[in-house]
Amino acid sequence: RVSRGLGDVYKRQIVDDIMGSGKSTWAINYINDNPDRKFLCIVPLLSECERFKDGTDIDIVDPEKWGSKWKHFRWLVENEKNIVTTHSLIQKMDLDMLELLKSKDYVLMIDECLDVLDTYKITKDDMKIIFEQKLVSLDDKGFLIWNDDKKYKGVFGDIKRLCSFKSLMGFKKEDSEELARIIMWNFPVDFFKCFEESYIFTYLWEGSIQKSYFDIHGIHYEKYMLDYDRKLIKHNKELEYEKRRKVVDLINIYEGKFNKIGMKIGKTNPLSKNWYESKRKSNLFMLEQLKANTENFFRTVSKTNSEDNMYTVFKSYTKYIKGKGYSKGFVPCNARGTNEFKDKKALAYLVNFFMSPEIRQFVNHYDLIFDEDMCSLSALLQWMWRSQIRNGKPIDIYIPSERMRELLNNWIQNCYVTEKAA
Repeated sequence: RVSRGLGDVYKRQIVDDIMGSGKSTWAINYINDNPDRKFLCIVPLLSECERFKDGTDIDIVDPEKWGSKWKHFRWLVENEKNIVTTHSLIQKMDLDMLELLKSKDYVLMIDECLDVLDTYKITKDDMKIIFEQKLVSLDDKGFLIWNDDKKYKGVFGDIKRLCSFKSLMGFKKEDSEELARIIMWNFPVDFFKCFEESYIFTYLWEGSIQKSYFDIHGIHYEKYMLDYDRKLIKHNKELEYEKRRKVVDLINIYEGKFNKIGMKIGKTNPLSKNWYESKRKSNLFMLEQLKANTENFFRTVSKTNSEDNMYTVFKSYTKYIKGKGYSKGFVPCNARGTNEFKDKKALAYLVNFFMSPEIRQFVNHYDLIFDEDMCSLSALLQWMWRSQIRNGKPIDIYIPSERMRELLNNWIQNCYVTEKAA
């Protein structure tokens, strides 16, 4: 389902291609081939800013602290400089910056999907106050509108500010006038109206939250990928499977007794965030067992040195899980873009990744079909590709979660099934 709410005058291209296919290289080459254009490049990490600065022939600037990076960013836009900056800085987008960007003619490039939806933290009592006192209301699209025209200064000032550029949304419960207990922060939709030409470089777009966000707001886009000559072509599933077959043999998934801890029993979701919290409170033995399994995997299965190992767990539980032979190899489970761990040979992915239930409820309200399994698979693959597999070298990986292991095995097998069917 793709809406066209923001009009076809905009050229929005999703470059959906497997990690290592050359998306960043294509972006840098495109910049170099168009020296008369102005570019705003948004990347996950500061280290990637350096790559763009080193790889491009034009003068491209990463905002520095002029009192604040945001102040410098504004100056760069005002003076129509080429800019490369991080996802985290662009999250500070405000009404003044939107108006400024609209007056310029930048080409937008985004490396990896932005975090475009998040739960806005507000208490039940405060939510009741802002609606009962009619400080805010919902428009027909679900955006929160600030109703008080006076120069309000008070505890809800942040809500007023976010309402000014349509960055908060809510919705009524089904068959009810009662508001659901969720207010959702939206990355400002008008940001994507500021650029006639834009590119988002990612993999498994269909499983991204940003895809659902685009569909909710009627943002039109077209899907592309790169051919073997690194030319942009319309997305081709057969070519995607062909590229996949070139890398899947590098992945050696552990299948053995250490996986028992992640077997699903009934309605449980072993190794999910709720599972970790439950075990922390009432059954620390299970966390100790997971730690022992992980130590044994690195010592007896991959037989790798500590500097070759990387692992992940939900960050607040690292103290329970980190162990001998891998304690310094922690890589966050949402890691994207970084090359810092490209020499890691053996991996332990110790989480069962799920989308935030609040975001899931929000997306479901719009009757969108969201592929949560693909979202989880995407997170796993992005994490795996921080290791040496990105350089075409084999990896050993321990994935105790039965669900996550099955998702990866299916991703591997599907490209071969398609080949045989053809």
